[in-house]
Amino acid sequence: MKKIYSLFLSALILLLSSFFAEAKISIGDSVLIEQSSEEEIFFIGDEIVVNAPLQSEFIGIGRNITAVSEAKGDFIAVGYNVNFKGSSEQDIYLAGGNITVEGDMKGSIAILGKNVTIKGDISGNLRVSAENITIEGTVIDKTILWGKNIAISGNFNDLSVYGTHLHFNPNTTVKGTLSYSSSEDTDLSNITVLGETYWRKPFNEQMKEKLPWKIFKRFYGFFSLLIPVLMTLLFFPNLFQQTVEMSGRKFIPSFFGGLFLIISSLLLILISFITIIGVPLGLILTMSLSALVYIARIFPAIFVSRKILFKMQDKTFTWILATLIGILLFTTISIYAPAKIILNLICIPVGCGALSTGRLKLLKRLRDEKVL
Repeated sequence: MKKIYSLFLSALILLLSSFFAEAKISIGDSVLIEQSSEEEIFFIGDEIVVNAPLQSEFIGIGRNITAVSEAKGDFIAVGYNVNFKGSSEQDIYLAGGNITVEGDMKGSIAILGKNVTIKGDISGNLRVSAENITIEGTVIDKTILWGKNIAISGNFNDLSVYGTHLHFNPNTTVKGTLSYSSSEDTDLSNITVLGETYWRKPFNEQMKEKLPWKIFKRFYGFFSLLIPVLMTLLFFPNLFQQTVEMSGRKFIPSFFGGLFLIISSLLLILISFITIIGVPLGLILTMSLSALVYIARIFPAIFVSRKILFKMQDKTFTWILATLIGILLFTTISIYAPAKIILNLICIPVGCGALSTGRLKLLKRLRDEKVL
């Protein structure tokens, strides 16, 4: 394995050595290029500004990259803000947060960002993936756009658009095929499409229509309760059985005890988040209370199912079966939304109260027996 890593590293060094041997490399907070260079350029900096023609390939990595230039080679940039204005003979590859491209591009453009604006003429392909996309101009080859909010204006050949909200400005022309995917069919009466037009819903919406998501949701609700409750039963059987019995036999005391526990815990969590030092404690209490509430609400339902199986002996299998019936009963009632709200409002305090009361009684007994 070490030999393979050594060979791979050697090959990588050989491949990069030819580039770096002929490249102009600069690293600094602020990089300014004001003279044309025949060398390949590789810059890393906080602010990179290009105000000169680029005769060869440019690679820049920085926070803000601004280029007003004629690029003869590939232009590659990665930054939070990337702005390119001018012309390009080869391809452009950009990635970042806010990206703007303006000018006449002879090659193709590929962009990955958040907010992308493109204005100008592109002779090659255009591929953009971003949250917000604005395209104004002419694309000779194929255009593919992925985004959320997409605004399109200009002349295109083959155009494929995948987005949530699409807006085609008037006088937009598509000479080839228009294929678009959106939640709703878009009005195309104000644009010209010379080829075929295809519309389809997003893939996730197609899956929702084809698959029985309601059934999957019910199965998920059932098993998300079943697994942690069964784990509690198998690892802490005495605690489990004691809590179930107390949630039914001492229903009213458990309800008010759980209500007091939940309210006091919420107040303690709010107090903890007031200071920076108390934030970790607040997070721990929040997660602990969430887990307690999630599991404790099922104990009253298990008590009811255990009473249904009253003729069966008190064995582990009986308790597993009672747990299955109780969770099935709870999830079935929860299908009806109003019943789910009422059921949770009753069962959560009862389960929390039964669990906490049982632990307090155990501590008291251990102290009486002088174990603690």
